[in-house]
Amino acid sequence: MTDYGEERRKELEALEAVYPDCFIVLSENPPNFTVTVTSEAGENDETVQTTLKFTYSEKYPDEAPLYEIFTQLNLEDNSVADIL
Repeated sequence: MTDYGEERRKELEALEAVYPDCFIVLSENPPNFTVTVTSEAGENDETVQTTLKFTYSEKYPDEAPLYEIFTQLNLEDNSVADIL
């Protein structure tokens, strides 16, 4: 039997270790968090940034997480569609 809570906890710890400066836990029940991604590849050398918000279901990892673009900076609409 899968211990979903333990699986989610371990994954959150791993994500925090991999993304220490851009990973924020918003709540633990249900587990949801953000990851901010920044690039200098925008037009005119502008910073392009997006924050993705993920929410784990009770049966994660057997069920996919919910995700959305939480915030964005200098990101074009067609790029948003590509991300989603």
